Amino acid sequence: MVSSLRIFILTFATFWFVTAGSLQADEPDKFSILGSYEGIVWSSGTLWPITTVFALADSGQLTGSYVYDENGGPFEGTLSRFRKTDERTWLLIWFEDSGSGTLEAIFNEDYSSFVGLWSPLDDGDAGYPWVGERMD
Repeated sequence: MVSSLRIFILTFATFWFVTAGSLQADEPDKFSILGSYEGIVWSSGTLWPITTVFALADSGQLTGSYVYDENGGPFEGTLSRFRKTDERTWLLIWFEDSGSGTLEAIFNEDYSSFVGLWSPLDDGDAGYPWVGERMD
C-alpha cells in the first residue's frame, strides 16, 4: 500500500511542478513560503480539500495553521518547529486534536506551490500526500 502511494505521490509531484505556473528566481529565505495555499491532503483513505497557511509569528519564527473538511469536519491544526533541510524543503511539526506528526514540504522554484508528505509521529516511515497552491 505504501509503495503504491509513494508512486502516486511522485507522479503527482512531477505533474504539479511541471504545471504549477511560471518559474522565477529562487528566494532562499523563510519569507518566500509565507501565504495561504489551497490543496489536498490524504486522510482516512481519501483525498480532502485543505487550506494551509504559513505565517510569521511576532517572535520572527515561522508558524502556520491548516483546516480540512473530512467527513463533515472541519479539522483544524497548527504548524510549528519549521526547519529548512534543503534549498526549498522544509520539515515541520503538525498538531491537531487527533494527533501530531511531521510534514516535509518541497516548494517549487517560485514558491507558488508545494508537494509534501506527512507522517504521524508514531509511524515515521509512512508518507501521505499534502499539497498546496498559493492563493495570495
